[in-house]
Amino acid sequence: MKKGLLDRFYRGECSQEEVQTVLRWFQDENMGPEKEQELHGIWEQAGEGRAAESGHDAEGIFRRIKAQIQEPQEEAGTASRFLRPQQPQFWFKAAAAVLLPLCLIWALVQYASSDRAAAVYVSVSTAPGVKKTINLSDGSVITLNAGSKVSFRENFAADKREIVLRGEAFFEVAKDSLRPFIVRTGNISTQALGTSFNINYSLYDTAITVALATGVVQIEKQERDEQRHLARLVPGQKLSFSKVSQHHAVAPFNRKEVLGWRQGVLYFRQASMDQVIRKLENWYGVDITVDTRGMHGGAWNYTGEYEKESLDKVLEGIGFVKNFTYKRTENKVSIVFN
Repeated sequence: MKKGLLDRFYRGECSQEEVQTVLRWFQDENMGPEKEQELHGIWEQAGEGRAAESGHDAEGIFRRIKAQIQEPQEEAGTASRFLRPQQPQFWFKAAAAVLLPLCLIWALVQYASSDRAAAVYVSVSTAPGVKKTINLSDGSVITLNAGSKVSFRENFAADKREIVLRGEAFFEVAKDSLRPFIVRTGNISTQALGTSFNINYSLYDTAITVALATGVVQIEKQERDEQRHLARLVPGQKLSFSKVSQHHAVAPFNRKEVLGWRQGVLYFRQASMDQVIRKLENWYGVDITVDTRGMHGGAWNYTGEYEKESLDKVLEGIGFVKNFTYKRTENKVSIVFN
């Protein structure tokens, strides 16, 4: 056995064919029983070295093992007195205890390296006033609402399909029992196999919401080094997770309110003035300024529904209820209360 090959094996740099060659060599080698005690110490040193990658003298250990192998073996008759068929030789136990874990480490490193090298990540974002449909490599479809962003691998990994979302999107997930579909929104993850659901993770909202249209989803929260189960939704249910209190609640939802944006339905339910303004800015891609000097006190709590209406029609409708007028110049809107 060549020194270079064993060195590469120890460092986890061998090809698959070279790994098989080294393992066959270990199995074929015979070692006199009187060397077992000293060799045991060498293997223990190697085992400890694996736990501390820095400071481990791989070259020194290799030379000592190589020296043992190269020493003349005792005659077969002498050695046979010490070998019991019912008890495995120490050499094989040492190889299993030390070298096979190294082989597994090598395989994992090789897999991770090749996986990273092949991975291409994609980010898709939408400007305010723009919606976009994204067709994924697995057949799933993402409808991205205005002012939102998703990031994902162009070709998903072998064990999962993972998406990172900021903003709002509707997911139609292709079935794949071997690769769960996971959407990450901050410390909340939503997992599905084949289903459709809506997630809203806006910077401006105080809650993350997951609304299930079809199928089943499981929602978890990352807590330090573990995942905590939050809920398992059925169609028609919505989970709301408070960013402030870190508490969550599950309840039925109004499909038009939550999912209507995909069909051009702009829906407000007991919305404050700030919520109305932000939603209009994002929906139509405009900047809105408000002169509040003439505004009467009290909460807005505005409720209204507009289907595929122009910005002017929406502003007229809200202005009639809330007693304001507006001026519009291209993508700039000024609101003045009467």
